[in-house]
Amino acid sequence: MGTNQNLDYAYKVVFLDLPRQVVSPSKPREDTGTYWGYKVRYASNISSVFSDCPYKGGYDHLIGTSEHGIVVKSSQLNLPAFRHLLIAFGGLLGLEKSVEEDNKLKGKNVRDIFNMYLNTCPHQGSRTIRTEEALLISLQYFQEPITRAMQGPANSLKHAQAHVLKFMSAKMSMPIF
Repeated sequence: MGTNQNLDYAYKVVFLDLPRQVVSPSKPREDTGTYWGYKVRYASNISSVFSDCPYKGGYDHLIGTSEHGIVVKSSQLNLPAFRHLLIAFGGLLGLEKSVEEDNKLKGKNVRDIFNMYLNTCPHQGSRTIRTEEALLISLQYFQEPITRAMQGPANSLKHAQAHVLKFMSAKMSMPIF
């Protein structure tokens, strides 16, 4: 396949000649509510996800996902207004194992740690599904409820953030997106 010289020139004129400025990754979200990627941080265990939260006041709403969670249709899920929502996904052994292995959370029920404990992938047809599959399914599941919560009168779209967390294992560092 060849290239179209006119399109190459048009691209250069339209995009390369525009003034540009380096800005903070959070600026597009804060100014216009535009999604601009995610941040990654590591947590040594599940309790440090909450205790080392980089946001003043921590996460306002915590959602754990599990095959053992309750099943609620996305259209019927009502989330409260939030500034920092955390959605947690377990690894192969689930969030239950991460909580069980965390010394600071010993004896706690995983359902007591999260405001909601949901099964976002019911009827999956296998014992487990890969986190990367659950993540995409769940992001679609949460799209409508998050949009409704962010448009509510008690919330400001440009300041709200949803955070996704995947626990690989309580013995490993955990990426937090």
